[in-house]
Amino acid sequence: MLNFCNGLKLNSTMKKFIFYLLTASIIIPSCRFITGKRVRGNGVIKTEERSVSSFKNVEVSGAIDVYVSQGEIKPVKVEGDENLLQYIEISQEGDRLIVRDKPGFNLHPTGDMRIYVTAPVYNSIEVSGASDIVGQTKITNAEDMDLSASGAGDIKMDVDAPKLHAEITGSGNIDLKGQTKEVALELSGAGHAHCYDLLSENTKVDISGAGSAEVFASVKLDAEVSGAGSVSYKGNASNVNQHVSGVGSVKKAE
Repeated sequence: MLNFCNGLKLNSTMKKFIFYLLTASIIIPSCRFITGKRVRGNGVIKTEERSVSSFKNVEVSGAIDVYVSQGEIKPVKVEGDENLLQYIEISQEGDRLIVRDKPGFNLHPTGDMRIYVTAPVYNSIEVSGASDIVGQTKITNAEDMDLSASGAGDIKMDVDAPKLHAEITGSGNIDLKGQTKEVALELSGAGHAHCYDLLSENTKVDISGAGSAEVFASVKLDAEVSGAGSVSYKGNASNVNQHVSGVGSVKKAE
């Protein structure tokens, strides 16, 4: 599973457990993490399919791992404890596919709850909570693409698009490789962007807080850092513009 923590190896299940534990300790009692009905997985792993119509955008929340593939539209596969599948909601609003835990229930699976989605085009992917998005195939777009991770959500993908915009809020992480002409990264909180292998001509990074970004730029790099954030870059960008306030840093990787 995803592992982005420096010096600390957490599998996806442990990450989700910590997320729920920390959330429950700081949020108000009315939140469903505390008052929601607790449902434990029975350990019998099953897979079921849900029919969907065409979609271009994906929104995931809760503690679900979503595996993304590019191809002709297919039914969404839901995998996990047999008795918990009914509590995974998959709905659509226009061209947006929405995946989430059913409100009012506090799920305790014996392993990871997994969703497998396939679509010909992805314009945006948004993840929140303790969910992960993992690209199973390279995602190639003729249009621009937006990625967003908030809470403890992670996104790991191989992409090819003319322009990418990625936003990280909280402790989320984005791990990207592939090609793009232009990428804009926005980080707030303690998130991390691992993008050395995302070959970009023009790269823009804006960090506030303690986040960090590893990027590539072959032509131009614009980096703005406030707080304790850091930017490390590869590539032979001849035009590097940087503005640092606080104890942050911008430096070329060795």
